[in-house]
Order: sequence, then structure tokens, then C-alpha cells
Amino acid sequence: MKTILSAIAIVCILFSVKGNDMKNQYNISLENYWEQPLTDIIYLDQIINDIVNNRRGYFMTGSATIIKASSTSDVAKVLDASFRNSRIIAYAGRNYIQANVSAKRNDNDRNDEIRIYAYKNDIGQIDTDKVKINWKGGPTGEISGNLSNVTMIHQPQSFLIIGTLQKNGYTIGVSLAISKEARTI
Repeated sequence: MKTILSAIAIVCILFSVKGNDMKNQYNISLENYWEQPLTDIIYLDQIINDIVNNRRGYFMTGSATIIKASSTSDVAKVLDASFRNSRIIAYAGRNYIQANVSAKRNDNDRNDEIRIYAYKNDIGQIDTDKVKINWKGGPTGEISGNLSNVTMIHQPQSFLIIGTLQKNGYTIGVSLAISKEARTI
């Protein structure tokens, strides 16, 4: 009986030590996070080729936020529309990807149509001057234009596009994440 209890205790200690090793293995300090080497950067050429040739799908998740100062109180009103996992479309011979999304608004739970277009530059990456948003719906009517102040954050197998759109006296903050489908089609 003592042998069995000793064996169970040793196994529990080994699993505890192994669990701590695994937990510490993925602890990355924030000081050097941005210095980590990037691998498998996704290029727009690759996305277009994969979609056109039915090799792999890509998805976009994002949000658009308008902050409007209230004229009757000290509280600003925020209109936010967000969407998840919308399939990206690409066509042979074209130099852009497109996502047609139905984004849910937070002010009235209605869905607005947003179309996102991202064009490629000469080296096959996203041209940060040519990311276009076309937002249709609601009392704001149609808001359309290219993002400015665009920042791209690359991660393996995905990237994030952050930018702003100035229209009709409003500043609209836009965040778009593009990622590969988990499996090959």
C-alpha cells in the first residue's frame, strides 16, 4: 500500500513540475515582444492566389467606431458596428481583396452593410494608402473613403489593419483582422 501511495505521489510531483515548465515556456516578456522574429507573413498576392485557386480561405473580423460629441450633455455618443469571420473574396486578374460584411450596430441592433477593399502595392503587400471602406446604412447614409493613419501589425498567419476615416465631420476608427482558415480547402 505504501508503494502504491509513493508511486502516486511521485507521479503527481512529476506532473506538477512538468505543468510549471509548460506554463513558463510560453511566457514572453513585453519588453522584447516587438523584437520577436516574424515568420509566415501573409502577402496579399498569396491571399489572392490561394482564394482564386481554391487552396485556402481567409476571413476578416473587425469593427468601425464613430464618436460623436453630444450637443445636449457632456457625454459623447458612440456608434459601433462590428462583424466576425466574414469570408474574403478575390477575383482572378484583380489587384485587391474584398469583404462584404453585415455589421451589427450597438445603438439599434440593426445590421449595416460594410464593404472593405484592400489593394496590393508593387511588392504584393497591402498598400496602406488604398484600404477603402464603404459603410451603408442608418441616419449617417453612406460613408465611403480610404483609411488614413494606417498601421499594420503582422503576426504569423494573420495581420491587423488599424486606421481612421475622416468623413462629414466625423472621425471613424477602423480595426480589421485578416487570418487564414485553419484547414486547407
